[in-house]
Amino acid sequence: MRKWFFLIGLIAVIYLLNVANSKSRREKSPFLQRFKETISILAWSLTTVYVLAFLYWLYTVIFK
Repeated sequence: MRKWFFLIGLIAVIYLLNVANSKSRREKSPFLQRFKETISILAWSLTTVYVLAFLYWLYTVIFK
């Protein structure tokens, strides 16, 4: 279970860095804008995978 907490912590840090950087300055480069969107999609995707894996783990523990 410790690896899942590490993974969700990593996702949270990536997402918070992405949000913090977007508020501090406006991106003028299209590359930076695409990079920000890619990081955001990656963070949401990993969060979804984490939640599904956690629910599967919970299902196997409860209904085993």
